Amino acid sequence: MDLFNPFIEDFFRLVRGHLMEIMLVFVGTVLSVYGGDINKALMKKIKKENFFVRFGTFVALCAVGYGFIALIIGKVLVKYMGQLSNIWLLCVIAGLFILIGLIAEEKNHI
Repeated sequence: MDLFNPFIEDFFRLVRGHLMEIMLVFVGTVLSVYGGDINKALMKKIKKENFFVRFGTFVALCAVGYGFIALIIGKVLVKYMGQLSNIWLLCVIAGLFILIGLIAEEKNHI
């Protein structure tokens, strides 16, 4: 088993080094699954406004809103995930992606 320890340590160092990117991918996936619902709810509220207000609101939501949400939630997840031990970190990351995959399947995105 001592033969594999350097490889295991390198693997977890790699995962921890890219934890922000992993969490941004996760948050982006969640937003892609639920983004249509969010857009529909917002458009329902502003459907009586003129074209430019609707267009501007949609662009602001997609460009600024989703980006801000991804960045803030990504940073929070990295903060808490960084405190986990290596095995728990791997289990939680895998579990989160499996969960979002199941949700996407339920919503007919797959």
